[in-house]
Amino acid sequence: MSSIVAFLVLAVVYYIGEFVGTKTKAWIPSVFVIATLFLFGYWTFFPKDIVALAGMGAPLGGTLVIMLCITHMGTIISIRQLLDQWKIICITLAGLAGMVALCWFICIPLVGRAYVIAGLPPLTGGIVAATMMNSAAAERGLTTAAVLAIAMYAVQGFFGYPLTAVCLKLEGRRLLAKYRSGEV
Repeated sequence: MSSIVAFLVLAVVYYIGEFVGTKTKAWIPSVFVIATLFLFGYWTFFPKDIVALAGMGAPLGGTLVIMLCITHMGTIISIRQLLDQWKIICITLAGLAGMVALCWFICIPLVGRAYVIAGLPPLTGGIVAATMMNSAAAERGLTTAAVLAIAMYAVQGFFGYPLTAVCLKLEGRRLLAKYRSGEV
């Protein structure tokens, strides 16, 4: 497969995900559709290195995309809004601390320290944490732990994206009803 065809395949997969997400008004998240199509593609006819063939691999594409994501997230954070949401921040930090404590004391005796250290950050930090843990584990020769980091992120997405879409739609309807009634 040439690099142009690989890029076209990735673009088509992305388009299908966005199309489905838009048509269902995000009841079926575009990221979920894209992940499902990639999974199906890798199981069937996608070459295993399609992302690298398309020029989106680790040397340039992956690094560039992660840098753009981090920059974008950093520019949309308002310090004022962050301070107004202090309760949410405290609840989130408490949840993260609880998850780390449970995994540290329950999972380490079951699966080992290397797997917990590689698998936990992707659950709490997303794709950036998954990429960092994958690289760190691979550098230390822990191939299974490196794969686990990416697998944890992927599995979390298959359950998390649909759940997030439903919760956000319900919250959006609730806030819209309050807005229309004049409460907000």
